[in-house]
Amino acid sequence: MIVLKSTNDLISYLANIDNVKGYVADTGFLYALSFDDDRLHISAHDVLETLSDLDIPLYANVISRMEFIDLIFRKLVTNGIIQVYDNMTSNTNHKNLWNLFKNVRDQNTASKSTSYKVDESRLKKIRFELEQANSSLSWKRFCETYMEDKLYNEWVFIEEQLGLNFIEIMEGNISNEFNEPLYWSDMVKVMGKHGLRGPDAMIANIFAKSKFPLLITTDSDFEKCFSDPLDDIANKAIYIL
Repeated sequence: MIVLKSTNDLISYLANIDNVKGYVADTGFLYALSFDDDRLHISAHDVLETLSDLDIPLYANVISRMEFIDLIFRKLVTNGIIQVYDNMTSNTNHKNLWNLFKNVRDQNTASKSTSYKVDESRLKKIRFELEQANSSLSWKRFCETYMEDKLYNEWVFIEEQLGLNFIEIMEGNISNEFNEPLYWSDMVKVMGKHGLRGPDAMIANIFAKSKFPLLITTDSDFEKCFSDPLDDIANKAIYIL
């Protein structure tokens, strides 16, 4: 396994590969491409432009697709909260809601090197407080105003802009993109052996068994996953942003 850490490394590597069918991307790379407040946004776009110039298509699996749309959702919630907070005053009757929204605004302001998104715990608290508040801004109204159409439009735009292709293959089946069948049990073994989360183990398993020679990721754990000489995958590479 080759580890690439610059676009020059990437270009040199691909110059020696024939008939590149595509490359696999993880959720972190997709998000970095999509939001300019992500610390890896510029680096991610440099990689995308390099691969696009070579007409190499981008692939992600269905789990990454779900993770990605969830990140977009949480980012839109964050942006919506900040917009609402900017129109609130500290003497509001809804102190809990004001404090929650202020905290989100402050966290977003403080996150200079990362693209801040509300986490699941804070999201549930905000949903609860909006439902409790006796005001016109219910959780349903918040979603309609700041997410409903925006989420769909943003997803469609990003999917088309990036030229995303999705790997969808049933248990035990093969396709033109794979050298051997995919099995859920193999993904579970990867989880147990390398201590990866399920979504990451699925990407690792897909990459190992696919005909795609390249994985683009923001996660150095993938390098460790393929560092064992016994697990070496000939002529494949990981680009770590």
